[in-house]
Amino acid sequence: MATEVSSPTIPQLQSVQKAMALPTVGAAVGQVGAFYTKVKGAHSLLEWALSTAEAGVVRAATTAAPYVAAPLVAGDAKVAAALDELERRVPIVTEPPKVIVETTKQAVLSRISPHVNKVYGARVAAEQRVASLKELSWAKANALLSTAYGQKAVHSVDAGATYAMQLLDHYLPPVGPQEEPSTVSNDPALHTVQTVGRLSAVAARRVWANLAYKINELRNSGVELDVRRYVTALLAALHLANVTSQQREKEEQDKRDKEKNTTESAPAPPPANNTEVTSSSPTTSNQVKSTPESKSTENSN
Repeated sequence: MATEVSSPTIPQLQSVQKAMALPTVGAAVGQVGAFYTKVKGAHSLLEWALSTAEAGVVRAATTAAPYVAAPLVAGDAKVAAALDELERRVPIVTEPPKVIVETTKQAVLSRISPHVNKVYGARVAAEQRVASLKELSWAKANALLSTAYGQKAVHSVDAGATYAMQLLDHYLPPVGPQEEPSTVSNDPALHTVQTVGRLSAVAARRVWANLAYKINELRNSGVELDVRRYVTALLAALHLANVTSQQREKEEQDKRDKEKNTTESAPAPPPANNTEVTSSSPTTSNQVKSTPESKSTENSN
């Protein structure tokens, strides 16, 4: 009759029990265990493979238990002491994960909040300073435009805007419904800004509206406008104009250089007063005859 031999059991590790008692570790192990169970039950082949692996690990641990029992006990005691020291120094590890997250969040915010408040305060101060400078500049502009010269400038802007609108109505007539003009402010600076902005907006709308209207007219007439060919032809015309201008400038420069060379190579004319100088100045023989010695010599002869 075969005798039954009790297999050695794996000793219970105190460090593992202490670690599992920590809420964070317990929650993490629970999440991993749930995922492992879900994966194991997904397919019968996976369940068989994982069950076989578990049995092999248990068998290996049971076989090695008598040989590693003493070292495990010593290491277990050290790890358990380290966990006790961790709980003493960091009591928050014994709290639930939600409490740990909230406490960590509050600690981080308490460290970052002063710097964030400083940055926010600096930004608010800068915005207030910019706003005050803007208001001061606006007030200065209104004070300047309220003078006699300022009123003349405002009237000049209004007259120029009216003339520009007349030109737009003549060369770029309105197409389709137009927006009603907004009310003009009594603020001189705001009035000037609104006038210029309204003129720019109207000009831009008129250009695009008339361009779209002309393109639609061409399409309705059976003429398809090829934008690429139009741009290519425009670039070719600009290039031809540039080449022609350069050739004309080169010809004019050659003509000027030729005239300059002709002027420099022509002989200089003789001076006009040489004859007068020759006729008026006495010769050497005349000077000799006019002396007393020459006269005496002539008498003796």
